[in-house]
Amino acid sequence: MSTTSTAPSNARKLAFAGPSRVAAWLGDQVVGRFSTLASILAILWGTFILAIRPTSWTRPVRSVLARQLLFTCVDATSVAIRFGAAVGILIIVQAALWIDTLGVTTDVIAPILWKAIVRELAPLLACLVVIGRSGIAIATELATMVVGGEVEVLDAQGIDPMTFLVMPRILSMVVSVFCLAIIIATSMVVTGYVIGWVMGVIHETWMTFLDGIISEFSSMDLLFFVPKTIIAGAFAGAICCIDGISVRGTMTDVPRVSSRSGIRALTAVFAVSAVLSVLIYGRLLVFKIL
Repeated sequence: MSTTSTAPSNARKLAFAGPSRVAAWLGDQVVGRFSTLASILAILWGTFILAIRPTSWTRPVRSVLARQLLFTCVDATSVAIRFGAAVGILIIVQAALWIDTLGVTTDVIAPILWKAIVRELAPLLACLVVIGRSGIAIATELATMVVGGEVEVLDAQGIDPMTFLVMPRILSMVVSVFCLAIIIATSMVVTGYVIGWVMGVIHETWMTFLDGIISEFSSMDLLFFVPKTIIAGAFAGAICCIDGISVRGTMTDVPRVSSRSGIRALTAVFAVSAVLSVLIYGRLLVFKIL
């Protein structure tokens, strides 16, 4: 009797064990994502408050910001130009194929390419350059300082790590993404024109081509370009700083934290770009949502 009575109970436990564990895992994932988002927004809000406070800009903080801008933005200019030139060549080759296939002129293709460059490609490429070149380096530097006890020494000396370490690095990444996106967009347009003119796809003079681009520039382009560079750069900087200062363990954990920080920052940049596109366009794929 006891065997027959307990068998259905065990079967029910086995049947519900899978879905309950899946639900618990999904719940943990959702709570973890919201916790991470709250941490990012909190550190960005703290950075904004510190940045607008004049007393935060002491000479050492200004020096840290200047060094970060030099490393993250100025030294990355040549990389941004090469990236823009390479992608510009790819775009003009694709444009030549579309012109041949669809039988249209450059007057039809040029506005589409311009909007794709300004609204999507340039901000994304700038974020890739900044994260790959500086974001991972920032996470490594902060994690090394935490493991080596330098952050505790700064705190014991009365120096706020948030003001001295985090704020200048996040601001430098925001400014760098914005400036490098402009450089990348310019490099893509110039390279695209030169290659297209050499290939015989573009028959206009440079001034006519430039006038056509300027005439296509609209306020909607700024509505895409500014948020996608500033917000994406801020998220990437906050994630790299959070991962760097939250490291626990020994020096051998620093490379693991740095690589994970780069992946998390890239994921955040693509997610922010997708969310902003949905909000600004008011569409999710082909469905109008606003």
